[in-house]
Amino acid sequence: MGKESDLFQRAVIALSDSDYERAEKLTKELIDLDKKNVDAWSLLANIHKQSGEIEQATEAAKQATDLDPKNVQNWNNLGHLYLLQSNWEEGEKCYAKAAKLPNPSPTIYLNHAWALIELGKEKEAQQQLKQALDQALEDTLSETIATDDRYTKLRPLLKKI
Repeated sequence: MGKESDLFQRAVIALSDSDYERAEKLTKELIDLDKKNVDAWSLLANIHKQSGEIEQATEAAKQATDLDPKNVQNWNNLGHLYLLQSNWEEGEKCYAKAAKLPNPSPTIYLNHAWALIELGKEKEAQQQLKQALDQALEDTLSETIATDDRYTKLRPLLKKI
């Protein structure tokens, strides 16, 4: 486990230094040692996301969810990658799964609402937004919706709630 831990830590440091090429290389070495390492797949998804390689990030995130389908954060990561690609249907599916897992965060419900509103499902989006507000510090979430352009279509729903 020492070599794997060392590779992981070095990859994280490389990512924090924005050395995406090195971070990717180290993470792939780690995956070569253990193809079922969920943390390595999640890290690889993050590396690709931060370097702007969204499709590659999505593939790595799929691996993480396949290996650990009960991890709400993995579904959140995959869902968010789909939303960044305007793939509302796949994003919605991910957030629907995440929302059924134990302890989903307000972000799960918020992004689920975002996917639903983009799919024209206003009533369902409003229900998810209400879930998000029920769990979050309302002022904080309301501020996020008011200032983040991704959530523009949710603003009228916020007023209804």
